Amino acid sequence: MISDKLRDQTTRFTKEIQGLLNCTIADHVQIKAVALQVGDDRLFMLGHLLDKRTLTAHRFRLRPRAAKVELWMDVSFQLRLDAEREHLMVHKSFFGVFPSQDAKHGLFHYDYERDKADGYPDAHLQVDATSELFSTLNDPRCDTGRSLAQLHFPVGGKRFRPCLEDIIEFLVVERLVLARDGHEKVIEAGREGFRKNQLMAAMRRDRATVEAFVARYGIGSQA
Repeated sequence: MISDKLRDQTTRFTKEIQGLLNCTIADHVQIKAVALQVGDDRLFMLGHLLDKRTLTAHRFRLRPRAAKVELWMDVSFQLRLDAEREHLMVHKSFFGVFPSQDAKHGLFHYDYERDKADGYPDAHLQVDATSELFSTLNDPRCDTGRSLAQLHFPVGGKRFRPCLEDIIEFLVVERLVLARDGHEKVIEAGREGFRKNQLMAAMRRDRATVEAFVARYGIGSQA
């Protein structure tokens, strides 16, 4: 069985993501969670109207500022407990923006895959764009025809990667989508929570740095 701790933390996270999207740039998003057993590990997959049979999340509509344009967003997570079986951990995530419900190419997408095995950065950005300069930089012996869209730009690694709030803010401030009144407070509150969680995770994994900080500044320092 999926542990109660994993299920409870996933339920809270599901509500947070659904609330974030519906209070900022989307309408009627329904984040669903499906439990999986992968080898000896247990995890949950999350996404809008996630299909239990195909484990595929549906994209949802955004409201672009430009008239007569469609814009869809794809958001999915894969969650499990950390090594100590205490804290919820994102194993994979995907945030992408596309012109239709089933388009293969879009504007951009952020990917995160913990301990990615193919040599690319765990957290990276890919932009569906072209560059004349980049085309001249390809090594003709191995990279002929490679496009800018195939580059994986590193974005902070597992600890300091962008969060969903950052992507939402980008879409709003670059005047690509319409947002709800008060979206700024929702974004900032969610981002502050994400950053605190990441900081706590970093501290748990680097006790020596925490001890060095306390030794230098003391408990309760505001530095």
